[in-house]
Formats: sequence, C-alpha cells, structure tokens
Amino acid sequence: MSDKTVVFENSPTFSVPNEIADNYLRAPQDALRLILFLLRNPSKSFLESDICSATGIDAENLGDAFRYWVEKGILFKSKQKYTLARPQLKTSDIQPYSAEEVATRINGDSAVRFLYEKTEELLARPLSTTDAYTVLSLVDWIGLPPEVAAVLLQYCADSGKKSMRQIEKTAVMWADDGIITFEKAEAYIEAEKEKSEAAKKTAKLLGISDRALGEEEKKVFVSWRTELGYSDDMILAAYESMIKSIGSYKYQYIDKILRSWKAEGINDPTEALAKKPAAKKRGQKKYTAEASADTEKTVDKTWEIMKKAVNGDDEQE
Repeated sequence: MSDKTVVFENSPTFSVPNEIADNYLRAPQDALRLILFLLRNPSKSFLESDICSATGIDAENLGDAFRYWVEKGILFKSKQKYTLARPQLKTSDIQPYSAEEVATRINGDSAVRFLYEKTEELLARPLSTTDAYTVLSLVDWIGLPPEVAAVLLQYCADSGKKSMRQIEKTAVMWADDGIITFEKAEAYIEAEKEKSEAAKKTAKLLGISDRALGEEEKKVFVSWRTELGYSDDMILAAYESMIKSIGSYKYQYIDKILRSWKAEGINDPTEALAKKPAAKKRGQKKYTAEASADTEKTVDKTWEIMKKAVNGDDEQE
C-alpha cells in the first residue's frame, strides 16, 4: 500500500467528550453515527425519522443505538429526553402515567412486566396505578436499567424500605451516585452490609441493646472502624476516658477522643488511657471521686470489660 499524504484543515468544530474518543472508537457504527449527530445538534428535538434520515440508521436499529450509550453511562434517559449529564432528579419531578400507559408498558415490555411482578411479590400486595407508575419511573425517568432496578427493589425489601416513596427516593439516590450497573449495585449493597455489621458490633461493644441506633450515630460508629481504623480495644478505651471525664454516654464525645488520638498517632489503649482527659468546659458538672455510686459502678464495669478486650478474653463475635 502506497504511503499517501493526509491533509487536515481546521474548520468550525463541536465538542466530543474525551471518554467517547478514548474508549468508544470501536463502538457499533450506528451508535457512533448517533452520538456524533447528537453532539453536533445540542439542545434540539427531532423526530426519530429525522434522525434516521440524517444518520442513515435504519429505523429498527435506532433504539439499539440509543440503548448502547445509555448502558455505557454516556447518555442518560428520562422518558424521551436524553442528556450527557445525569439530571438531578427529585421525586416530585417524576411525572405520573395514565392507567392506559401503565397497561401498555406492562403488556408490551417484558422487563417492565418483570419489575411490576417483582414489586408485587416483595410488597406482598397488588399494586395500585400510582404504585405501577412509580415502578415505570425507575426505568423511564430515573434511568436505571431494568436489571439494576430489580436489584434495587430487592435491596429495599431486605432493608425494610417497603413503601413506594422509600423505593423512589432510594432509586434517585442511586442514580445521582452513578449506581447504574449491576456490578455497582452489588458493590454498593455489599458495602452497606459491611457498614451495618460494623455499627451493630460497636453498639454491642458499648452495651447498646435496648434501642435502635440513630442514623448519625451509625455513621460515626462505622467511621471509627473504617475511617480511623480502630478496633474494639481503642473504642473501649475512648469510652472509659469519656466516663471518667463526663460520667455519661455521648457518642460525639467518644468521637472527639478517638479523632484526637488518631491525630496524635496513638494506637495502643494503654497509652491512650494514660492521656489526661480533656479540660471541662465552664458550667459542666465536675466528675470526682464523690460522684454518684451508680456512675462509679459504670466506670468499674467498663474498665473490666476494656481490660478483657485488650487481653483477648472478651467473648465477641
């Protein structure tokens, strides 16, 4: 083959996202034609027949071309609107469907029918028309692929989020956070499971068994293990330091203690407990040897638990 000269001259241009140029030069021909057409004609509306005429894509293949970019996370779909950036949806933005539209989608789309039946199974009741258009909105407005929407429904059911409002809010959160593939959904659920176990373990360690944890309390408990990297012995040492300092439980106080220890590079409970408790604020009740007998008993009990944990004698899961 002869080595021919190629000439390229600059002319009016339009922008192509780097991700497309870097990763999708080998995309199907129809998909490449479609994305170039859309990028060249931003913020315009077209009939499907106009797009086919302009690009040479056969009408029966146009849906596949759009679907390719949606599945790759390049285009985001809200009903018949496509965008390059994921729209920040609120549940109040989601438009209702008529009963006829619901019936048509369920009867004509096997994926939607599966989601509808899956939701009925998980909620253990027939769906109302409002429930049904919420299921449709997971795909049409929020933009989750059907397989991801199915995982979401199972996750919500397992988490006790069985109202359609909770399902819808969780779906919007997933979409905003880019959880739009099966792999990302599975990874998110696994991470949430690990966080839940970490929070439960910490609650048990601190003797909290007679109430549910608050959401902020859960986050702080998890951060002690995942963010700070502390295990039972250091958490118990911080609890002991708190009791000696203020005589009552405040998870925010434990958090401050642990973060100060982390900043100082303290990772040994003996060294941690040798630290002088933080100075008390003006007006705060002083904790002394003359404090109440109940508080003294709490201190003694906590100290024994802590020593057992440090020595590896505590019977924990």
